Amino acid sequence: MRVDLDLDVDGYRTVSDSLGDREVTGAPGPGDSVLEFEWPVITDFPVRQYGVNTFDHGAHTIDLPRMRHHCLDRVRGQLRERSISAILCLDGWNVGYVTGTTVPYWSTGPAKGVRYALMLGDVEEAILYENAENGYHARTSCPWLHKVKVAITGSGVIGRTMGPSYAGVQTGKLVQQIIGDLRDAGFSTDSDALAIDAPDPAVMAEFERVGITVRPDGPEIMEEARRIKGRDEVESVRVSCAIGDAMFGALKENLRPGVRENELLGWMHKRCYDLGGRIYSGVWLASGPAAWPIPRDESDRQIRPNDIVYSDVYNTSFFGYKICYYRTFSCGRASAQAHSDYATALEWLNRVVEMIRPGVTTKELAERWPPAREIWENIHVYYEDQTAGSNWGHGIGLTLYEPPIIWREASLADPVPLEAGMTLAVETQHGTPGKHGVRIEEMVHVTEDGAELLSGWPVDAITEVDL
Repeated sequence: MRVDLDLDVDGYRTVSDSLGDREVTGAPGPGDSVLEFEWPVITDFPVRQYGVNTFDHGAHTIDLPRMRHHCLDRVRGQLRERSISAILCLDGWNVGYVTGTTVPYWSTGPAKGVRYALMLGDVEEAILYENAENGYHARTSCPWLHKVKVAITGSGVIGRTMGPSYAGVQTGKLVQQIIGDLRDAGFSTDSDALAIDAPDPAVMAEFERVGITVRPDGPEIMEEARRIKGRDEVESVRVSCAIGDAMFGALKENLRPGVRENELLGWMHKRCYDLGGRIYSGVWLASGPAAWPIPRDESDRQIRPNDIVYSDVYNTSFFGYKICYYRTFSCGRASAQAHSDYATALEWLNRVVEMIRPGVTTKELAERWPPAREIWENIHVYYEDQTAGSNWGHGIGLTLYEPPIIWREASLADPVPLEAGMTLAVETQHGTPGKHGVRIEEMVHVTEDGAELLSGWPVDAITEVDL
């Protein structure tokens, strides 16, 4: 296919495509170019779900329309508070948040811009710009969307792979497409401003070049919106935790001498997918003397009798909502020293969890943990920067790390108050060098009455598996 590029009188790029000898101006359907094309609802062929109205998962019922409206209201509130008329979401998780659609693996991480969404403050639902022919499925599966259009892939990493000249072409097309939809919604360049959630320098520069004011607080808008979870978001986390419980069940069922760490992870992954979950770059396991200090990665090490084994089912998710959740096991009887180390880590965990309630600050919680040098000098830990991800807590939702962070290095200097509706992961660890490590983590929902534990696997002691 040949693509001829010109500039129209307004300075926007226009595109005409030709396929063989047949001139194509856009594609069949509304509009006369790909920038204006909208996917119609198609009923001729079966399609795959991009979103559903209600999902029953065992005892859990999630009202997805109610969840979507909660999310949209959170974003809309942030836009009003900051006097911003619209936000363009390039980050995959934010796209799912404002559109009520599932988030494919390939649209997360650095591949920003392969699908995107426009949230207009005065329009009830978002516009989804879907990658390639995936819009066929999205339009038919998601009738609530204001429009489903074609994503002009060209921002972020994907754009840079095209070469600098054509990346500029795609950026121009993307900006022109968004401008068209902003104008349709009554957006005025004189009085309205646009935010972008994951600013791409080339996209921002092109918007500014054509006279659209781009505000710099797009990331903060989405961060603040996602900080407080609605009831159905919390229920999604509960389902993820139930899947995590079952994954630990798979670990226990298969833990025996001779099995390898990566084999155990395979069984855990299978259990997750059997139950309808997804794992976005997560879940790991460590065992024996190699588990302390914590390696944060699995290996092909064979489990031996009486080894301590711990695992984190982090980034296990349901409808995109993540968990981060450790438990510790023993292949046979755990030693007295292992039980002692575990009791220490459990005490540190409980010190924080029992204090969680609205209004308590991250400083008050972080102070409940001893300074790093007092407890881990024997593994050469002298500074709090060496404890990132160790004795700490973090907000969690569509992504692994969301506000707030509970950590001595940051929280003692910059406290943040907890609020009802936050979901947190709180984790502690300890160990004996050359012998074993232990690690524990709880998933917590902050309620008006305090901490609701969402993680279900027993935590009072190491789970010992008989040989």
